[in-house]
This record gives sequence, C-alpha cells and structure tokens, in this order.
Amino acid sequence: MNFQTMDYFVAVAEERSFTKAAQRLAVTQQTLSANIAAAERELGVKLLVRRTPLDLTYAGEEFLRYARRFQRERRTMVREFQDIAGDERGVLRIGVTSTRGHIIMPSSIAAFQRQHPGIRVVLNEGENEELVQTLCEGRLDMVVATLEDTNSQLTVHKLFREEVVLLAAQTLLDRTLGDSQESALQRAERSGDLGGMGDVPFLLVGKKDTPGTVAREAFERSGIHPDIKVVSKNTETLVALALRGVGACFCPAELVATTFPNPEDAGMRVVHLGPRARYDISVAWRSTQHPWSIIIAFWQVLRDQLGDAHWVGAQVSGNGDEGPVGEVVYV
Repeated sequence: MNFQTMDYFVAVAEERSFTKAAQRLAVTQQTLSANIAAAERELGVKLLVRRTPLDLTYAGEEFLRYARRFQRERRTMVREFQDIAGDERGVLRIGVTSTRGHIIMPSSIAAFQRQHPGIRVVLNEGENEELVQTLCEGRLDMVVATLEDTNSQLTVHKLFREEVVLLAAQTLLDRTLGDSQESALQRAERSGDLGGMGDVPFLLVGKKDTPGTVAREAFERSGIHPDIKVVSKNTETLVALALRGVGACFCPAELVATTFPNPEDAGMRVVHLGPRARYDISVAWRSTQHPWSIIIAFWQVLRDQLGDAHWVGAQVSGNGDEGPVGEVVYV
C-alpha cells in the first residue's frame, strides 16, 4: 500500500464509480480496481460495496478518513519543501460562494497571478456550510466564508463585514402592500421585522448559505409564513427575478451596489434590515505548523484588494454600535 492507493481510493469514494474515478485519474478501470482489491486483501476487509452507484462499507468509511489524512500530510510536506526550495508551482484551491466570488475574486486573482504566475487557481463555488466542511476535510486549501473562529482545525482571519439587504421591484411593493407600503418598510428598516410584508412573495437562497439563514431567521422572528416563489443557489438569478417583479430577494449589499448603482432609477427598492443582517466574512485555512506560503500570499492579496474597496451605495445606517471589522467598511 502506498500514496497512490490513497489517491485511488479517495477518487473512487468521491465519484462512487470506477469509470468516473478512472477518467479523473487518467488510469484504466482495471488498474484502479486491481489496486483497491489489493488494499482490501492487505487489510483483510471489504472497503466497497460493488453496486451502482458504489457504496462504502464501514471499513471503507474509516479507510477514507485515513486516506484523506495521508493526502493532507503529503501535500503539507511537499509544499513545505517547495517553500524551502523557493519553488512556486502548484494548484491553490479556494472555496467561495458564487456571489461573493463574482464580487471579490476577479481583481484578487488577477493581482495574485501577477505576483505568482506559476500558481494555478481553482475556484470551488458552493454554499457556505459545504465549503467550510470541504476545507475541514482537506479538499480545499482556503475558503472565504462566514465561519466561527473557534474551530480548532482552522486558522481564521476576518476580512470584512457583509450586509444582507432586501431587494424588491417598486411595482411588486405597490401591488402587494398598497397604502401600507411605507409603514411596512419603515418597520423592516427599524428592526428587521417583516411582519408587515406577509403578502409579499419572496425569493431565497438555500439554508446552507448565510443570506438564506438571515432571511429564514427574519421570517421566524416576524411570525410570518411567506410565499416562497423560487429557491436557488445562485443569487444573481434571484436578483434578475426580483428585477422582473417575481418576488423580493435577500442578497449582499455589495451585489446590489454593483448591479444597481442607482436602484431607484432601475425601479428597485433596497431595504436595510438592521444589525442582525450584518456579519463577518473571514478567510480560513487548515491549521498546520507550516502553512503553505502561497496561502499566506493570497490572504495578503485579499487584504490589499478589499482594503481598497469602496462599495458605493452599500451605506449602513447604524445606531453607533457597529464598528469597522477587518479592512473593509461599507460607506
């Protein structure tokens, strides 16, 4: 058994298919199957239930944990010696939600690759909780996400404070709220209470993404059971639907600022929802005695890029209890 066995088994476990795993690894199915069968003989247990799709036995689940740990340790070792040798080559795998990636990654990656042209960047876009879990499993090098800094597995640094706002077409509000529109919106802006907006249809991202969590918690606090018209992982799609009056959506203020520099001119209304709709965005990587210098370099680029950011239109009206976090303050 060797490192190659670990790579083979992880690929099969993730793909749940010898065919797909063989394609991913650029080896034949026979080579892959024979290698894993040899590992089963050596360990004296079955690792896979060979059906379609493949499944892992209890022993297979345990072996997968060890295999991923070996992969992480090998990757850390190789990168440490690359740093010692001054060898800047490799792949940096970054997890970020699609909306946040759309906003902050183009300028950051461009600046990073000017400094480190030998590094290829792979973006993994997904929901917030899934990205953090994938990082903990060692399948990502770093994430930009909402996460607690109490996770002992991770090194966490705050980058900036994000705000979720409610975005709705003025025609939708006129149609659903009528004369009660201004009082309902003022109520929402004062305390995040959506109790006056029970007749408004809504558009939501999933439960595992922070704007989706903010929305669902606001509904629960307000005691309403909203009419959810669309659920999507893609916030940009929801914003496009909001523009067409399909429903009101919860989205990051900076996305609104870049999409609608003048919301009223586009026939849109932006509703701020108070302190509970604001939260920290951090960068994190797995804690290790020798973090890869490339991870640190990208973190520094993010700080530089976001420190220069100025989200026009993302003004936050607070009560004096909201101080700046990290390097970005919405003004």
